[in-house]
Amino acid sequence: MGYGEYSGNQSVHWAVTHEDDKGKAVKLAARTGRSAHPTKAHDVNVDEGVRGRDPVSPSDVGRRKGHSANFRVRLRFERMKDAREAAAAAQNVMFENGMYVLVLDVPVIERAAAEDPPASEVRVDW
Repeated sequence: MGYGEYSGNQSVHWAVTHEDDKGKAVKLAARTGRSAHPTKAHDVNVDEGVRGRDPVSPSDVGRRKGHSANFRVRLRFERMKDAREAAAAAQNVMFENGMYVLVLDVPVIERAAAEDPPASEVRVDW
């Protein structure tokens, strides 16, 4: 399991953390020269982007975090108006490649430093 966060400040900061079964961050070894998705557990390929592999089974995704077999997406808004507008946009679902797609815009929060509160605008837990 793990999570990814995407935050604004005076640029864009992102982080992806892979966790063990107890929620402790796992040290990952990056492998360059590989741009495809890794085939081995806990590998990270770094070339034209970053791709990693968590060995967690689909049915166990989110189990420890209380949302079994689901990704949880959290979106943070500075203003209620922005959150309500995003929620209303959720009614505009598109059909794409045989699947239903929900797209929401989340305004960037400008911070003086990446570590400043509030927490990231976008977070995905698994």
